[in-house]
Amino acid sequence: QKHRHSLSMKDFLKLQEKLDVKFKNQDLLVQAFCHRSYLNENPSFYLENNERLEFLGDAVLELVVTEYLFKKYPKNPEGELTSWRASLVNADSLAETAKKLEFNDFLLLSRGEAKDSGKARGFILANSLESFIGALYLDQGYEVCQTFIKKHLLKKLAEIIRQGLYRDTKSHFQEEAQER
Repeated sequence: QKHRHSLSMKDFLKLQEKLDVKFKNQDLLVQAFCHRSYLNENPSFYLENNERLEFLGDAVLELVVTEYLFKKYPKNPEGELTSWRASLVNADSLAETAKKLEFNDFLLLSRGEAKDSGKARGFILANSLESFIGALYLDQGYEVCQTFIKKHLLKKLAEIIRQGLYRDTKSHFQEEAQER
């Protein structure tokens, strides 16, 4: 009665092995993947949705990335660091990372949401990465989150800087306009 979804705890153990983390509280891990839509269809499911975890994970992610940039680039102005951070933690970047980590296979979704693979799924994936980080923080603490985020997200930074991907079109236009 406790698990009515098609994923077993064994699946979640495999995920932890792959990510090299071990949750003390397995329920936190499962909850990180529990979308609101799933609970609409499964109201008796024993866990809450992942939105509070996502709220927490968002803040942890922001702090880890900010601290990393602050220490690694002592000469860069905060405006530049802000742009770099934004391009690391935006929905597209997070969704891409979540896909690479195969989070798609662990999402608990309603049948309707499960069919949709477009933009909405991207947001759900991005949010699941944040809720995973929130769950990891509660279960393992800040340093484990730091390690996880460095390993899976911060490695993209060099590429972002090299390709100038952090420059959104509006700032780019303003810079050009001011130079001219």
